[in-house]
Amino acid sequence: MIVLVDIGNTRTKCLIETTGKNQRIVIENSQITLLWLSEYWSDASKVIIGSVKTGLLTELISTWAMANNKTVDFIESEKQRFGITNSYEEPKSLGVDRWLTLIGASILFPKSGVAVIDAGTATTFDVLDEKGLHQGGLILAGIDLMLAQLTTNTSKVKFEVSSTTNIGLGKSTSECVNNAAWAATITMINSAIKEAEDLHNIQHCILLGGNAQRILPFIISDASKVSIIDDLIFEGLKRYSI
Repeated sequence: MIVLVDIGNTRTKCLIETTGKNQRIVIENSQITLLWLSEYWSDASKVIIGSVKTGLLTELISTWAMANNKTVDFIESEKQRFGITNSYEEPKSLGVDRWLTLIGASILFPKSGVAVIDAGTATTFDVLDEKGLHQGGLILAGIDLMLAQLTTNTSKVKFEVSSTTNIGLGKSTSECVNNAAWAATITMINSAIKEAEDLHNIQHCILLGGNAQRILPFIISDASKVSIIDDLIFEGLKRYSI
């Protein structure tokens, strides 16, 4: 049994691969305990982890692995691997989640230009060209973070978070705040897509993350180019398990 693990800022996603069957688990980071690890990972022959966080959770996993004689590989971003070249001068400073999604994109769309848009806690945009060269990216605060900043740092801007997605002019404070957050995010994404298509011959756009579905209708690219692939990071993790 192979366990692939994506540790995010607040939640952990696991893909447990066994012969003929895969189990997908999503759990809050705070709910992971030694008992939980033993319940779900005890039969693992290999555990491959991509984590954007270090600290108590990764220490807990390392402690469990040592006590149970398990091999756990914590993946770090590299300068070059699997035909992918990292554009960062300091390769490890590229978030490992972004690195793994680039690897995943190259597996799903080999020898193709791909834009990867992860709309989660942060909204990230990365470009991989047809030669496997990472051409750079963008990072913007995610929708929830934008709205939280206004709640935390202003006293008179009172609003409710909307469940609808609109980028037009608002006619109430709540509409103005919500619409602006979505407009900033979608404008950034569409501007980056245009640049990627013009300069790097992008043939595919991959969306993932909690806000992917809400962003999809606003993407300017040809609809045939755009896919939502929520588990893209696991494609990258699988490559490290071979």
